[in-house]
Amino acid sequence: MFAVLWVCIFCDKLFIFKKVFAANTALPINKPPEFYIMSNNTYLQIGRMFFAISLFAIGIVHLVTGNFPTGLLPVTSVYTGKIILVYANSIALIIAGILVASKKYAYQGAILAAIIWLIWLVIFHLPQLAMTYNSPFEWTPTFEVAMLFGGALILMGLTAQPQNNRYKLTLIGSYIVGVSILVFAVLHLIYLQFITTLLLPWMPFKLFWAYVVMIAFFAAAISILTRIWLRLSSALLGLMFFIWFCILHIPLVIAHYRVEPQWTSIAVVLGASGVAFLITASTFNRLKY
Repeated sequence: MFAVLWVCIFCDKLFIFKKVFAANTALPINKPPEFYIMSNNTYLQIGRMFFAISLFAIGIVHLVTGNFPTGLLPVTSVYTGKIILVYANSIALIIAGILVASKKYAYQGAILAAIIWLIWLVIFHLPQLAMTYNSPFEWTPTFEVAMLFGGALILMGLTAQPQNNRYKLTLIGSYIVGVSILVFAVLHLIYLQFITTLLLPWMPFKLFWAYVVMIAFFAAAISILTRIWLRLSSALLGLMFFIWFCILHIPLVIAHYRVEPQWTSIAVVLGASGVAFLITASTFNRLKY
């Protein structure tokens, strides 16, 4: 499946370059989706479904474990009514996932998802990060939640009716995602040796692949924040996350199916892939190659 996706993305970009260099002019702005082999609607549907499955799966993790996902929402304290909050958050995420998956109510689902992730970001993660800024274990979940919040904003923009505020929402969401990817890149740079331990034993040249991912993160973050080569970088970023989903996270879930963080991680990486493809779908408004 991801091989087909890779071919489509590559052909999409190759077709663009052929048009650009043949005419010896810059890529036109506001080209219709038919200009590309993979239309914006295709990227939107793929991104929307990946994002919906991610929301639904994280909600199910809440239900099955009776706790917040330790890798994404590490609420370790025990207090009265915690289980009620766990199930309330679970139900809200499941509903958001179902709404996003249904084309008719995707906008409402995106609003609900944005509210959920914003609450967690403002009330829990940012205060925790301020107190434990020296710990990498708080930086990662904070900006995973920020990335999912940014993705929800982008989806709101893409599905908004009327479309007056579409560009503002997608732009703000893209910048939030870009900052999150930049943080991931810096974390990879600082903890490069640790990153190699996360790869499967059969994978060769672990340090090399850790460098490749780090460079890809830096390149994608710069592209998203500057809006340069945005369509190409976001599509390849989405593909990279999806490849991780297939060759890294699925085997880990199969091998450790009783371990909650593995299920949370696979849901987050699929959601990250969806968010990247949503950015690709948003490039019909402003393109800069």
